[in-house]
Amino acid sequence: MSEHPGTDRRRFTVLVNPKIREEQRREAALRKFIKDCERLYEKNRAHLQEDARSE
Repeated sequence: MSEHPGTDRRRFTVLVNPKIREEQRREAALRKFIKDCERLYEKNRAHLQEDARSE
C-alpha cells in the first residue's frame, strides 16, 4: 500500500507532437529577433537624436 492514501505513484509521460515543439521554437526565435531589432532601433534612434542636438 501507498504511504499516502489517494496518491498514485505511477508517472505518466506526456508526448508532445514534434511539429508543435518546432513551432514553439520558431515562434520564440522570432520573438527574440523582433526584440533584438527593436533594441537596435532604439539605440540607433537615440544616437541620431544626439547627433542632431550637437549640430
